[in-house]
This record gives sequence, C-alpha cells and structure tokens, in this order.
Amino acid sequence: MKASLLDLVGTLTGEFIAGDGGAEVRDIVYDSRHGQPGDVFVALPSVQHDGHDFIGDAYSRGVRAFVVERWPKGAPEGDVTVFQVPDSRVALAGMSAAYFGHPARKLTVIGLTGTKGKTTTSYIIKAICEASGVNVGIIGSNGITYPAPDDPRAVDGIYHTKGLNTTPESYELEHIFSDMVTAGVTTVIMEATSQGFMMHRTDGVQFNIGVFTNISHDHISPLEHPSFEHYFACKKRIFDQSDVVVVNRDAELFDQIVEGVTTPLKTYGLSAGVDFHGQIEAEETTPGVHNQRFVCQAPDFTGEFDINLVGKFNVSNALCAIAVADILGLPVEAMRAGLASAKAMGRLEVIDVPAPYTVLIDFAHNRLSMEAMIEGVQAYHPKRLLAVFGLEGDRSHERRFDCGEMLGRYMDYTILSDASPRMDNPDQILADIATGIERGGGAGKHETIRDRHVSIPKILDMAGPGDVVLLVGKGAVTYEEVMGVNYPFDERDVVADYFAKP
Repeated sequence: MKASLLDLVGTLTGEFIAGDGGAEVRDIVYDSRHGQPGDVFVALPSVQHDGHDFIGDAYSRGVRAFVVERWPKGAPEGDVTVFQVPDSRVALAGMSAAYFGHPARKLTVIGLTGTKGKTTTSYIIKAICEASGVNVGIIGSNGITYPAPDDPRAVDGIYHTKGLNTTPESYELEHIFSDMVTAGVTTVIMEATSQGFMMHRTDGVQFNIGVFTNISHDHISPLEHPSFEHYFACKKRIFDQSDVVVVNRDAELFDQIVEGVTTPLKTYGLSAGVDFHGQIEAEETTPGVHNQRFVCQAPDFTGEFDINLVGKFNVSNALCAIAVADILGLPVEAMRAGLASAKAMGRLEVIDVPAPYTVLIDFAHNRLSMEAMIEGVQAYHPKRLLAVFGLEGDRSHERRFDCGEMLGRYMDYTILSDASPRMDNPDQILADIATGIERGGGAGKHETIRDRHVSIPKILDMAGPGDVVLLVGKGAVTYEEVMGVNYPFDERDVVADYFAKP
C-alpha cells in the first residue's frame, strides 16, 4: 500500500513542524518496538504510557516520520519529518483509513453498543446472516472471525484470532476491514465499546446500522471512564456514526438514551408500542437444554420463532437481531433458521456433561449482567445454584461489591477464583467480592480458592441432581492474564478432564 505521509494526513487538522511529508510511508506504527525504516510513528498518549516518551526508541529503529501532539525536549532533530496534531488518536484513525483505502466503505457495517447483550446479539445476527447466505465477519470480545478460504491462516476456511481489545485500535480495525474485503466478506458485525469511542478507534467508520442495547453503571475507574456521565456520552456517539439505530425500548434509561437524538430509530422489546414487539409463548427446559418460543410482531410481518437460549433478555436480544435483519432486507425464513441455531461462546454457554445437573459458562461481570444471568438460569428450576466466580483486574472496583452482593443473595455456594487479575492485586479483588457476598447475606456460603484448576473440580464434586453450576467471570476467554503475561487456560478443558477421570 503506497502513500506519502502528506497523503495520509491530508484531511487532518495539523501542521508540519519539520519536513514536508513527501516521502513514501511503508507502514503506520504506534508501538515503537515495531518501528522500521520507512514507517511513520504515531505517538499515542494513554493512562499507563505516553507514546511521546518512545519517540527516541522509534528513531533508533530507523523511523524518521512522526505524528505527535507535541515534540518533546531532547527528541531527535535534523533528519526527521514531524506532523503535529491536536489529538493523535484522531490522527491515527484518519491515517489508517486512508492507508488501507477506506475499506469500511466497501462493507455493510453493523455496530453494537450497550453495557450488556452486545456479544450474544452479534452472534444471533451472524447466524441469521449465514442462514441468508451472506458472507459475514464478526469483531468483538470473542475475537475476529470470518470466512477466508484462500487465507493460509484459516482453519477449514474460517479465519479466527483473538483481538487485544473488544473494539480493536483504529489501525488494527482498518486492517481487519481490509482483510475482510479481500476475503470476500460483505457484512461485518462489530461490538463498539465505550472505550472504542472514547479512544477514537471507530472514527471515520459509518455504521449502516447501529444498535444500542442498554446502559447501566459500569466501566468507571481510573483506567476506564471518570464518571457514568462520561461513559454514557461515549456510548451515545454511536448515534452520530449510524444511518439508523435500533434501540431497546425496555432499557431502563431509554428516555435518556434517545434524548436529543436526530438519527432515525427503530425500537424493539417485550413492551407494547415498539416497532419489533415480542411475546413469549412457551418455554421447554431439560438439563442442559432450554428452548423459548416467541412471536414477533414487526411492521411488515408477524412470525413465530424459537431460540435455544435462556432468559427473557435473550428473547430481547433475538428481537434486536430480527430488527437488524429486517433493515438488511433478509427473509423471515432465514431469521427463523438463524435464531434456531444461534449461540454465543461464554454467554450462558451450556457445557455438555454426563451428569444429572447443568453446567454453564458466563461472562457476567457487573450488576446488570449478573441480574440477567440469574434470571436466565431460573428457567432450569435449579435445586441449588453453585458458582465459581471471579472478576478481571484493572477494572471498576464498584462492580466487585455489586457482583458479590448478587452472589450472596442468590447463590447457595460460591468459590471465589481468579479471572485474569492483570496488573491488579488478585487477593484484593477476591476479598472485595467476598465483602459484597457478606453484604448480600451469603455469610458462610463461600470460600476462596484462587486456582480454577482446583476450584472447578471442587464445585463439580459438590453438585447433585437438579443443580446448576455456574463458571463465571471468564466467558469465552481461553487464557489467564497475570502481570502482563497470558497463560493458556480454558475452563472447558478443566470440566472435560474432570469427567474423563475414571
């Protein structure tokens, strides 16, 4: 991909304070360790590291072109080209889109935001698209997946990789879009997080359809958002980047979500007066299996659908997917087939076990998702609820106490275990959750075993007929992140090993 720095920054606000930008750019980098001669280094500020501190390192690796917010004292001079901008994250997004030839414009892009429901809804939409014969890719917390039969990285014609962020950095996002276009993908479904909006990762991407599932207090911490108002404002940016937005009418803060919005809206929900109205007709549950049948009354049709996912919230997610599919012009029969086959790894995911009880894996990590999970598992009419639970580190401390209270209120027994503490103190994370359990009335009904290799077999030893075992906090994540290092770990393997023993 050939372009000069002048070409890449042509639409940006800024100025050259050294050089003229005429030289050809080999690639764009924002990690100095990856810099090579011919690259342009974009210095990104962040809470933990400031890219401006690594200009010298990039220079030592042969980089001579830089996009910065400031040129620090002591930085190299003489043979450098420097373009100064007000916001280097905005610059990275614009440059990346230009570098890859604006690939998002060649795709139908569906963006989903909300505190919960993004991943499951994404996979339901994906299932409907596939049932319609649409060549579809997905980007989100479960990684990047799309059909790529000619890609040597693909397995059985499907390329999959785990992304570092639910919404990738703008350069990575544009690179993914470009690869998808090359592979023949026509539609991409992506989770658009508040962090993604805040850090300008989706700048320049116009969503053909946006989705806003709900909003609740979460992601408020020194490493995330300073306040709920800031978090909410970042979420609402999806309205500015979408041709039409599908909104959950049942969301607790619906009026605030749509306040001041001029973007065309479509609503869905289980309450009356919405564009896509659902009504649950029947539920059927056996150990490890749950089917819900519901009727959707849409502007142009009324149909009956089945979904093999628990909880009213998943009927809501299904209604959202139907709304998106209808806007895309997909047939009702494809909606029906997609819903019947839809599933999302790590979201009330049923693990098939040779036992008279149900084992589920979920990623519940805040009050709202805990409430939804607990509501959902009631469909199994559990004799007891047993849980292994933990929370990721470097995230809001408030959620630790909130989740703990829910555990104390509803679980018959909980074992607290690590779930990627990252750079945080794992003992403190679990101690805070335990405090919440005590507040919720769970005194004497919990213990701490940090290693899930130990805690999962123990909770399975405790389980009996009719119980539901919940492995919560990791979801689809198949590694354990500790002090910047990822260690392979999959709860499914631990469960399989348990039942493989004689």
